[in-house]
Amino acid sequence: MPLDLFPFWILRRSNRYPGKLMTMSFLNLSAAIYSISTAVFLLSLTQTVVHYSLHFLFPGLVAWLFFRRQWKRAWLIMLTTMLVDMDHLLATPLFDPERCSIGFHPLHSYPAIAVYTILLLIPRLRIVAVGLLLHMLTDFQDCCWMNWLK
Repeated sequence: MPLDLFPFWILRRSNRYPGKLMTMSFLNLSAAIYSISTAVFLLSLTQTVVHYSLHFLFPGLVAWLFFRRQWKRAWLIMLTTMLVDMDHLLATPLFDPERCSIGFHPLHSYPAIAVYTILLLIPRLRIVAVGLLLHMLTDFQDCCWMNWLK
């Protein structure tokens, strides 16, 4: 029997009485719970892979596309902007997987993001600004994942 859509996955359709719903057996219930926990695990794993790919690989792609003559240097500078995460050391507790960085940590605040945006106007700081903004974008998408997975 196919499972009904969440949150009605505890119920199944009756063969004898087509319009009625019956509770699932314990075996079907445990299989449904296992499949849901597996899906949540896979989504969490995907979130982690996307997060770290955006932190490490995406700046390399941006550097190669927009700073082609000096892309390795630009990529290294963008990776160095991850030092902005040092503000996590000011938080209590130090690490909270349920906490969104954007708007919580001082260097991840909205005024700081506004300053990073203004830095785009200064040619000598443009690569740093791009790295910082990509970092904020990555952390923002992570917040979106966390809200979606709740």
